[in-house]
Amino acid sequence: MALSKAGDLRDRGFTLIELLVVCSILAALAYTAWGSYTGIQEGAEDDIARAEMQRLADGLKRFKADTGFYPGQGPFILSAPGTVETPVSTTRMDCTPSGGVLRTWAAPNLDTDKDAWFASPVNLALLFTAPSLCGNHPLAFLNRWNADTRRGWHGPYLDTQSRLWVDHGADFNASSVVFTAPDGTGSPLAGSKLLDIPAFGAGPRYRAATAGWGACYNQEQEDGTCMLGWRTVARETVGYDSTQQELPAHARPFAVFGLANNDAPRIVYWGRDGRYGGRNPTDPCLANLAEAEGEDDQVLCLGH
Repeated sequence: MALSKAGDLRDRGFTLIELLVVCSILAALAYTAWGSYTGIQEGAEDDIARAEMQRLADGLKRFKADTGFYPGQGPFILSAPGTVETPVSTTRMDCTPSGGVLRTWAAPNLDTDKDAWFASPVNLALLFTAPSLCGNHPLAFLNRWNADTRRGWHGPYLDTQSRLWVDHGADFNASSVVFTAPDGTGSPLAGSKLLDIPAFGAGPRYRAATAGWGACYNQEQEDGTCMLGWRTVARETVGYDSTQQELPAHARPFAVFGLANNDAPRIVYWGRDGRYGGRNPTDPCLANLAEAEGEDDQVLCLGH
């Protein structure tokens, strides 16, 4: 029997089957490693979102501690449509009938658009900007901080660098079979477009999408379908430049539900898919896992 020499083994090389086996092993290791990396990345994004939700919760709680109300409660509701706002002095505007936040304070130019803009669960204007309360409202003094009584608006309650202006569909507010606005289910990409809502959008970055879930590259198009575009300043700002202020990617803005009626006041982060799974019918402080869109939602109740 002839013995093989070491050189013979080196010269022989690998068979096709051996190469396929090695490639299969390498592919399996790569797949496993990539899956682990993806899981770690998604877990880190969820951790960042939870930290930002807590920061928003702290701001909302400080707002209530200073004024006695959450945004949208008591005097901090938008005055009724058709309210007549009459200047009484350079610092006071009375309302007929007496209301809460002046309608001129809401951003949209058309009076019919102010309700949807103000009621949006993404709109956090009251945390960033002092409200303009009707001067004849019995709680009008809460529109500014009083150092003696230690009461009143003492914001901003979030750092202004966290403020972004976002667009989203009014259908995010829509009622469903069970729930009424603004706790209805819905995608922020559906419905009519609400423009330039001051929101809190810190955290993991995502590119905006169209209603068909394609990539959005024309966020400055007011009549387009990009309803999750975001910018550093509102379009009406003097000197606004889409090439400078439009952000190609940023975090999903956080939504706040249940403040006005004390219905489990809570913060919702709708996750990587950009879709809100709706209110959990059993416990609003939990994500609605019965809906596919709710699987990556996160919910933080302010009372928990």
